Amino acid sequence: MFNIVAKGPFKNQAGSILFVVAAGIVVFIGIAGLAIDLGMLYNVRTDLQNAMDAAAMAGASQLDGKASGIDRAVAQALAATNNYYFNTTPVDVTAGDVTFSANRDSGYVDQGSAAGSPAGIRFVKVAKQKTMDLALLKIVPGVGSTTNVSAVAVAGQSPPINEVCDGLVPIAPEPVSYVIGSLYTLHFPGGYSILNLIPMIGGGGGRGGGLGGIGDLLSVGAQGCIGIGDGPFLPIPSVPNPLADVVAGLASRFNSDTDTLAGPYSTYSGNGRRILPVPIVSCSPTSLCAITGPSFIYDLVCFFMNSPVNPVTGDITGEFIGQCNSNGKLDPGKGSPGLSGLPGQRRIVLYR
Repeated sequence: MFNIVAKGPFKNQAGSILFVVAAGIVVFIGIAGLAIDLGMLYNVRTDLQNAMDAAAMAGASQLDGKASGIDRAVAQALAATNNYYFNTTPVDVTAGDVTFSANRDSGYVDQGSAAGSPAGIRFVKVAKQKTMDLALLKIVPGVGSTTNVSAVAVAGQSPPINEVCDGLVPIAPEPVSYVIGSLYTLHFPGGYSILNLIPMIGGGGGRGGGLGGIGDLLSVGAQGCIGIGDGPFLPIPSVPNPLADVVAGLASRFNSDTDTLAGPYSTYSGNGRRILPVPIVSCSPTSLCAITGPSFIYDLVCFFMNSPVNPVTGDITGEFIGQCNSNGKLDPGKGSPGLSGLPGQRRIVLYR
């Protein structure tokens, strides 16, 4: 049997190994804790940001220049976060986390202030700060047991668009001075015509539940981008029973909405199928004049179907909402929006 005895300069350092090992363990745990906690922090920060993005987009989609739109924006922003969690707990956005402004980068006010002066409100900001418990870093001296995580999102309405992509409904109402929030009965024919967009867009083809042709265009909308100044377009061609096609297409559109309760736009909570992005047409692409032949798209506006289309007459009871949020863009090669004097369509943009 042999005994190992420390000699020389190492004799008095044998016990120091324990301290080195202990310090190494602390360092190792600190590094492991940093990796684990930073990973968790990144994940929950991403989840929180996704919730803020969804809330801001949902809120901005409701802005319509009215106090009721501000209230809907808050309700929709809160509802949009229902499916999001922060580290296994609900994100829990409140009305106080939602603010509004006419300018993207400044001047944000609370719901009550925005509802008191809603006309110029175009942007919604949703911000939330949450506290996350640390898993391992908290055992390191000087590091607390929690850390704060925050996220903010701003969404708002773009400038008026002059081109609609995939969804323009070829209903051309009379170019009169429509008022936002007012109801109109659009008579068929006379109060509105149906543009024959099929040759340009390649309509039909079974979209919209297989209606085909005119019914398909009314149910789904034209596929492709159509902008101000485009044309000339003719009314629907002579078909055996155009009224039946019109009724079938609009009924399909209305019935495919998730909210089919008759009522005003202020109480609507559906998926957007009852909103009609439509063109205002003119005999000229650059001036508003009576239709005497082929027509050009002069402006882009929106109506809301308050109730199903009349199955006997084809009449639409529509609320003019003007600034709906279509799948569109501002194309510098197209005509300027808003030349009809009516509020034009916009799209919702997530700015940050």
